[in-house]
Amino acid sequence: MVWKSITPLSFSVLPSRFHRRDAPHGFSDWDEKTRELVDDNTLFYDVFRTSEPGRVIAVGPPLKGTLRRFIKDSILSINGVPASVLEISQSRRASILELKAEVQEAVVVTISHPQVSFNIAVNSSMLSKYAGRKSMFTLSRNNDLKWIKDWARFHVETQGVDAIVLFDNASDQYGSADLSEVLDGVQGLKVFDVVSAPFQYGPPGDDRARINARYLQFGLFEITRLRFMAHSEGVINMDIDELAYTPEGTNVFEIMKNSDLGFLTLPGSWRYPSDGTPVCHASHNMHSSVEGLQMQPKWCINPSGQLAGKSWRTHGIQGLSHQNQDGCGFFHCRMISENWHYNRSEYSKLTLEKDPFAQHLFDSVF
Repeated sequence: MVWKSITPLSFSVLPSRFHRRDAPHGFSDWDEKTRELVDDNTLFYDVFRTSEPGRVIAVGPPLKGTLRRFIKDSILSINGVPASVLEISQSRRASILELKAEVQEAVVVTISHPQVSFNIAVNSSMLSKYAGRKSMFTLSRNNDLKWIKDWARFHVETQGVDAIVLFDNASDQYGSADLSEVLDGVQGLKVFDVVSAPFQYGPPGDDRARINARYLQFGLFEITRLRFMAHSEGVINMDIDELAYTPEGTNVFEIMKNSDLGFLTLPGSWRYPSDGTPVCHASHNMHSSVEGLQMQPKWCINPSGQLAGKSWRTHGIQGLSHQNQDGCGFFHCRMISENWHYNRSEYSKLTLEKDPFAQHLFDSVF
Protein backbone atom coordinates (compact mmCIF):
# COMPACT_ATOMS: atom_id res chain seq x y z
CA MET A 1 0.00 0.00 0.00
CA VAL A 2 1.31 3.44 -0.96
CA TRP A 3 1.01 6.16 1.71
CA LYS A 4 0.15 9.10 -0.53
CA SER A 5 -1.49 12.49 -0.25
CA ILE A 6 -2.03 15.85 -1.87
CA THR A 7 -0.77 18.09 0.92
CA PRO A 8 -1.48 21.82 1.32
CA LEU A 9 0.82 24.55 2.56
CA SER A 10 -0.58 27.04 5.06
CA PHE A 11 0.62 30.28 3.54
CA SER A 12 0.07 33.94 4.21
CA VAL A 13 0.15 36.70 1.60
CA LEU A 14 -0.16 40.34 2.65
CA PRO A 15 -2.63 42.60 0.82
CA SER A 16 -1.18 44.35 -2.22
CA ARG A 17 -1.89 47.76 -0.64
CA PHE A 18 0.20 46.85 2.38
CA HIS A 19 3.89 46.37 3.21
CA ARG A 20 6.13 45.09 0.41
CA ARG A 21 9.37 43.17 0.69
CA ASP A 22 12.50 45.21 0.00
CA ALA A 23 14.53 44.05 -3.01
CA PRO A 24 17.91 42.46 -2.15
CA HIS A 25 19.86 45.19 -3.95
CA GLY A 26 17.13 47.60 -5.00
CA PHE A 27 15.14 47.73 -8.22
CA SER A 28 16.86 50.69 -9.84
CA ASP A 29 18.18 48.85 -12.94
CA TRP A 30 15.33 46.30 -13.34
CA ASP A 31 12.57 46.64 -15.89
CA GLU A 32 8.94 46.32 -14.81
CA LYS A 33 8.58 42.74 -16.03
CA THR A 34 11.55 41.61 -13.94
CA ARG A 35 10.26 43.42 -10.85
CA GLU A 36 6.91 41.63 -11.15
CA LEU A 37 8.68 38.27 -10.90
CA VAL A 38 9.96 39.03 -7.40
CA ASP A 39 7.76 37.77 -4.55
CA ASP A 40 7.39 40.92 -2.47
CA ASN A 41 4.26 40.22 -0.42
CA THR A 42 4.30 36.55 0.69
CA LEU A 43 4.86 36.54 4.42
CA PHE A 44 4.99 32.75 4.99
CA TYR A 45 5.04 29.79 2.63
CA ASP A 46 4.02 27.38 5.38
CA VAL A 47 3.27 27.31 9.10
CA PHE A 48 3.43 23.93 10.85
CA ARG A 49 3.62 22.15 14.20
CA THR A 50 6.71 20.46 15.59
CA SER A 51 7.01 17.51 17.98
CA GLU A 52 7.25 19.94 20.91
CA PRO A 53 3.84 21.06 22.25
CA GLY A 54 3.18 24.72 21.57
CA ARG A 55 6.16 25.11 19.21
CA VAL A 56 5.42 26.23 15.66
CA ILE A 57 7.69 26.91 12.69
CA ALA A 58 6.85 29.54 10.05
CA VAL A 59 8.92 29.48 6.85
CA GLY A 60 8.85 32.18 4.19
CA PRO A 61 10.94 34.42 1.97
CA PRO A 62 13.44 36.65 3.78
CA LEU A 63 11.74 39.32 5.86
CA LYS A 64 14.08 42.14 4.80
CA GLY A 65 13.54 45.62 6.25
CA THR A 66 9.86 46.43 5.87
CA LEU A 67 8.49 42.98 6.68
CA ARG A 68 10.84 42.50 9.61
CA ARG A 69 9.44 45.73 11.04
CA PHE A 70 5.94 44.41 10.35
CA ILE A 71 6.63 41.32 12.50
CA LYS A 72 8.25 43.41 15.25
CA ASP A 73 5.23 45.74 15.33
CA SER A 74 2.79 42.80 15.54
CA ILE A 75 1.52 40.68 18.41
CA LEU A 76 1.65 36.97 17.56
CA SER A 77 -0.37 34.36 19.39
CA ILE A 78 -1.07 30.62 19.14
CA ASN A 79 -4.63 29.53 19.90
CA GLY A 80 -5.12 33.00 21.41
CA VAL A 81 -2.19 32.64 23.80
CA PRO A 82 0.64 35.20 23.37
CA ALA A 83 3.65 33.62 21.64
CA SER A 84 7.34 34.35 21.80
CA VAL A 85 8.98 34.83 18.40
CA LEU A 86 12.57 34.01 17.49
CA GLU A 87 14.09 34.20 14.03
CA ILE A 88 16.29 31.13 13.48
CA SER A 89 17.08 31.57 9.77
CA GLN A 90 20.47 30.50 8.44
CA SER A 91 19.94 31.83 4.92
CA ARG A 92 19.54 35.29 3.43
CA ARG A 93 17.08 33.81 0.93
CA ALA A 94 14.64 32.34 3.45
CA SER A 95 13.17 33.23 6.81
CA ILE A 96 12.40 30.78 9.62
CA LEU A 97 10.47 31.96 12.66
CA GLU A 98 10.06 29.84 15.78
CA LEU A 99 6.85 30.59 17.70
CA LYS A 100 6.20 29.23 21.19
CA ALA A 101 3.19 29.45 23.49
CA GLU A 102 1.83 27.57 26.49
CA VAL A 103 -0.60 25.39 24.55
CA GLN A 104 -0.77 21.66 23.88
CA GLU A 105 -1.65 21.43 20.18
CA ALA A 106 -1.19 24.52 18.03
CA VAL A 107 -4.18 25.05 15.75
CA VAL A 108 -4.05 28.69 14.65
CA VAL A 109 -1.53 31.52 14.65
CA THR A 110 -2.95 35.03 14.91
CA ILE A 111 -1.01 38.09 13.79
CA SER A 112 -2.31 41.39 15.16
CA HIS A 113 -0.80 44.55 13.67
CA PRO A 114 -2.07 48.12 14.10
CA GLN A 115 -3.16 48.12 10.44
CA VAL A 116 -4.24 44.52 9.86
CA SER A 117 -5.02 41.30 11.74
CA PHE A 118 -5.44 37.77 10.40
CA ASN A 119 -5.31 34.08 11.31
CA ILE A 120 -3.11 31.35 9.80
CA ALA A 121 -4.01 27.68 10.18
CA VAL A 122 -1.19 25.53 11.56
CA ASN A 123 -0.34 22.47 9.48
CA SER A 124 0.63 19.11 10.90
CA SER A 125 4.19 17.80 10.94
CA MET A 126 4.93 15.07 8.39
CA LEU A 127 8.13 13.84 10.03
CA SER A 128 6.74 10.47 11.12
CA LYS A 129 5.56 9.74 7.57
CA TYR A 130 9.09 10.08 6.17
CA ALA A 131 10.98 8.69 9.18
CA GLY A 132 13.46 6.01 8.15
CA ARG A 133 12.74 6.53 4.44
CA LYS A 134 15.12 6.95 1.54
CA SER A 135 13.66 10.26 0.48
CA MET A 136 13.91 12.53 -2.55
CA PHE A 137 12.31 15.91 -3.24
CA THR A 138 12.06 18.42 -6.04
CA LEU A 139 10.28 21.53 -7.32
CA SER A 140 8.59 21.34 -10.72
CA ARG A 141 6.46 23.48 -13.01
CA ASN A 142 4.71 22.17 -16.14
CA ASN A 143 7.24 19.40 -16.69
CA ASP A 144 5.85 16.67 -18.93
CA LEU A 145 4.10 14.01 -16.84
CA LYS A 146 6.08 11.26 -18.58
CA TRP A 147 9.31 13.02 -17.63
CA ILE A 148 8.19 13.10 -14.00
CA LYS A 149 7.29 9.42 -14.00
CA ASP A 150 10.60 8.43 -15.63
CA TRP A 151 12.55 10.61 -13.17
CA ALA A 152 10.85 8.98 -10.19
CA ARG A 153 11.09 5.48 -11.62
CA PHE A 154 14.80 5.84 -12.40
CA HIS A 155 15.65 6.83 -8.83
CA VAL A 156 13.43 4.19 -7.26
CA GLU A 157 15.00 1.43 -9.38
CA THR A 158 18.64 2.53 -9.36
CA GLN A 159 19.01 4.39 -6.05
CA GLY A 160 16.47 2.76 -3.76
CA VAL A 161 14.33 5.89 -3.30
CA ASP A 162 11.05 4.93 -1.62
CA ALA A 163 9.63 8.35 -0.65
CA ILE A 164 9.14 11.56 -2.65
CA VAL A 165 7.89 15.08 -1.94
CA LEU A 166 7.06 16.85 -5.20
CA PHE A 167 6.38 20.58 -4.92
CA ASP A 168 4.36 21.87 -7.86
CA ASN A 169 5.03 25.53 -8.66
CA ALA A 170 1.66 26.63 -10.09
CA SER A 171 1.60 24.35 -13.14
CA ASP A 172 -1.18 25.30 -15.55
CA GLN A 173 -0.97 22.23 -17.82
CA TYR A 174 -2.35 19.81 -15.21
CA GLY A 175 -3.32 19.62 -11.54
CA SER A 176 -2.12 18.01 -8.33
CA ALA A 177 -4.38 14.99 -8.89
CA ASP A 178 -2.58 14.27 -12.17
CA LEU A 179 0.80 14.39 -10.44
CA SER A 180 -0.49 12.11 -7.70
CA GLU A 181 -1.68 9.61 -10.30
CA VAL A 182 1.73 9.64 -11.98
CA LEU A 183 3.63 8.93 -8.77
CA ASP A 184 1.08 6.34 -7.72
CA GLY A 185 2.04 4.40 -10.87
CA VAL A 186 5.71 4.09 -9.89
CA GLN A 187 6.29 0.59 -8.57
CA GLY A 188 8.41 0.52 -5.41
CA LEU A 189 7.50 4.03 -4.28
CA LYS A 190 6.01 3.65 -0.79
CA VAL A 191 5.34 7.23 0.32
CA PHE A 192 4.76 10.50 -1.50
CA ASP A 193 3.21 13.93 -1.14
CA VAL A 194 2.28 16.31 -3.93
CA VAL A 195 2.44 19.84 -2.50
CA SER A 196 1.11 22.86 -4.35
CA ALA A 197 3.47 25.87 -4.09
CA PRO A 198 1.66 28.69 -5.94
CA PHE A 199 4.30 31.39 -5.50
CA GLN A 200 6.59 33.48 -7.67
CA TYR A 201 9.83 31.57 -8.28
CA GLY A 202 11.81 34.73 -8.96
CA PRO A 203 13.49 36.37 -11.95
CA PRO A 204 15.70 34.47 -14.43
CA GLY A 205 19.29 35.55 -14.99
CA ASP A 206 22.71 34.75 -13.57
CA ASP A 207 23.73 38.04 -11.96
CA ARG A 208 23.90 37.97 -8.17
CA ALA A 209 21.01 40.40 -7.62
CA ARG A 210 18.56 38.22 -9.56
CA ILE A 211 19.81 35.01 -7.98
CA ASN A 212 19.37 36.51 -4.51
CA ALA A 213 15.78 37.44 -5.39
CA ARG A 214 14.85 33.80 -6.10
CA TYR A 215 13.48 32.87 -2.71
CA LEU A 216 11.12 29.97 -3.29
CA GLN A 217 13.61 27.15 -3.68
CA PHE A 218 15.40 27.97 -0.43
CA GLY A 219 12.10 28.27 1.43
CA LEU A 220 10.98 24.87 0.18
CA PHE A 221 14.32 23.35 1.20
CA GLU A 222 13.59 24.50 4.76
CA ILE A 223 10.03 23.21 4.69
CA THR A 224 11.26 19.84 3.40
CA ARG A 225 13.93 19.64 6.08
CA LEU A 226 11.83 20.78 9.03
CA ARG A 227 8.34 19.51 8.21
CA PHE A 228 8.94 16.38 6.11
CA MET A 229 12.37 14.77 6.10
CA ALA A 230 14.41 15.55 9.24
CA HIS A 231 14.01 11.93 10.38
CA SER A 232 14.55 10.22 7.01
CA GLU A 233 17.33 7.67 6.63
CA GLY A 234 18.68 9.82 3.84
CA VAL A 235 17.58 12.67 1.58
CA ILE A 236 18.53 13.40 -2.02
CA ASN A 237 17.60 16.52 -4.00
CA MET A 238 17.29 16.08 -7.77
CA ASP A 239 15.50 18.22 -10.34
CA ILE A 240 13.30 16.51 -12.94
CA ASP A 241 16.07 16.85 -15.54
CA GLU A 242 18.69 15.28 -13.23
CA LEU A 243 19.45 11.57 -12.80
CA ALA A 244 21.79 10.43 -10.04
CA TYR A 245 24.19 7.54 -10.64
CA THR A 246 26.62 5.52 -8.52
CA PRO A 247 28.88 2.50 -9.16
CA GLU A 248 26.89 -0.61 -10.05
CA GLY A 249 25.61 -2.48 -7.02
CA THR A 250 25.51 0.60 -4.79
CA ASN A 251 23.24 3.60 -4.28
CA VAL A 252 23.59 7.14 -2.98
CA PHE A 253 22.15 6.30 0.43
CA GLU A 254 24.62 3.46 1.12
CA ILE A 255 27.59 5.56 0.02
CA MET A 256 26.39 8.59 2.00
CA LYS A 257 25.85 6.44 5.09
CA ASN A 258 29.45 5.18 4.94
CA SER A 259 30.93 8.65 4.46
CA ASP A 260 32.66 10.55 7.27
CA LEU A 261 29.99 13.24 7.60
CA GLY A 262 26.89 11.44 6.37
CA PHE A 263 27.00 13.67 3.32
CA LEU A 264 27.71 13.03 -0.36
CA THR A 265 27.94 15.46 -3.25
CA LEU A 266 27.26 14.43 -6.83
CA PRO A 267 28.97 16.44 -9.60
CA GLY A 268 26.92 16.87 -12.75
CA SER A 269 27.59 16.77 -16.46
CA TRP A 270 25.38 17.39 -19.48
CA ARG A 271 23.83 14.58 -21.48
CA TYR A 272 22.20 15.30 -24.84
CA PRO A 273 19.53 13.47 -26.86
CA SER A 274 20.38 11.49 -29.96
CA ASP A 275 19.23 13.12 -33.19
CA GLY A 276 15.69 12.29 -34.22
CA THR A 277 14.70 10.68 -30.93
CA PRO A 278 11.76 11.65 -28.69
CA VAL A 279 12.53 14.12 -25.92
CA CYS A 280 12.77 11.87 -22.88
CA HIS A 281 15.41 10.89 -20.33
CA ALA A 282 16.21 7.65 -22.15
CA SER A 283 17.22 9.49 -25.33
CA HIS A 284 19.89 11.53 -23.48
CA ASN A 285 22.71 9.09 -24.18
CA MET A 286 25.15 11.52 -25.85
CA HIS A 287 27.92 13.57 -24.28
CA SER A 288 30.72 15.88 -25.33
CA SER A 289 34.24 14.79 -24.46
CA VAL A 290 35.56 18.34 -24.81
CA GLU A 291 33.19 20.16 -22.46
CA GLY A 292 34.75 22.06 -19.58
CA LEU A 293 34.61 21.47 -15.85
CA GLN A 294 31.78 19.55 -14.23
CA MET A 295 28.85 21.65 -13.07
CA GLN A 296 28.02 22.36 -9.44
CA PRO A 297 26.97 19.24 -7.53
CA LYS A 298 23.71 18.03 -6.04
CA TRP A 299 23.73 16.05 -2.82
CA CYS A 300 22.53 13.29 -0.50
CA ILE A 301 22.50 13.78 3.29
CA ASN A 302 21.74 11.97 6.53
CA PRO A 303 19.43 14.65 8.02
CA SER A 304 19.84 13.38 11.58
CA GLY A 305 23.60 12.78 11.37
CA GLN A 306 26.58 15.05 12.04
CA LEU A 307 25.10 17.79 9.86
CA ALA A 308 21.66 17.72 11.50
CA GLY A 309 20.20 21.19 11.83
CA LYS A 310 22.26 22.64 8.98
CA SER A 311 20.27 24.38 6.27
CA TRP A 312 20.39 22.78 2.84
CA ARG A 313 21.52 24.72 -0.20
CA THR A 314 21.07 24.06 -3.92
CA HIS A 315 24.59 22.68 -4.22
CA GLY A 316 25.50 21.59 -0.70
CA ILE A 317 25.90 22.90 2.82
CA GLN A 318 27.19 26.43 3.37
CA GLY A 319 30.82 26.41 4.49
CA LEU A 320 31.31 22.71 3.73
CA SER A 321 33.57 21.65 0.87
CA HIS A 322 32.25 19.22 -1.73
CA GLN A 323 32.25 15.59 -0.63
CA ASN A 324 32.62 13.79 -3.97
CA GLN A 325 33.36 10.09 -4.34
CA ASP A 326 34.61 8.22 -7.40
CA GLY A 327 31.90 6.94 -9.69
CA CYS A 328 29.14 9.12 -8.22
CA GLY A 329 27.45 11.97 -10.05
CA PHE A 330 24.37 12.97 -12.00
CA PHE A 331 23.38 13.31 -15.63
CA HIS A 332 21.86 16.70 -16.45
CA CYS A 333 19.48 15.93 -19.32
CA ARG A 334 19.69 18.94 -21.60
CA MET A 335 16.28 18.93 -23.26
CA ILE A 336 14.20 17.84 -20.26
CA SER A 337 13.21 21.43 -19.73
CA GLU A 338 10.55 24.05 -20.31
CA ASN A 339 13.39 26.47 -21.25
CA TRP A 340 12.19 29.00 -18.66
CA HIS A 341 15.73 30.17 -17.89
CA TYR A 342 17.30 30.11 -21.37
CA ASN A 343 17.05 28.22 -24.67
CA ARG A 344 18.71 24.87 -24.00
CA SER A 345 18.57 23.76 -27.63
CA GLU A 346 21.56 25.94 -28.49
CA TYR A 347 24.33 23.34 -28.50
CA SER A 348 24.68 22.61 -32.22
CA LYS A 349 28.40 23.46 -32.26
CA LEU A 350 29.27 20.62 -29.89
CA THR A 351 30.65 17.36 -31.21
CA LEU A 352 28.73 14.63 -29.45
CA GLU A 353 29.40 10.93 -29.01
CA LYS A 354 27.50 8.03 -27.46
CA ASP A 355 28.02 7.51 -23.73
CA PRO A 356 28.04 3.71 -23.12
CA PHE A 357 27.61 4.11 -19.35
CA ALA A 358 24.49 6.26 -19.69
CA GLN A 359 23.12 3.92 -22.34
CA HIS A 360 23.66 0.91 -20.06
CA LEU A 361 21.85 2.60 -17.18
CA PHE A 362 18.95 3.71 -19.32
CA ASP A 363 18.58 0.26 -20.90
CA SER A 364 18.28 -1.24 -17.41
CA VAL A 365 15.37 1.03 -16.46
CA PHE A 366 13.52 2.40 -19.48
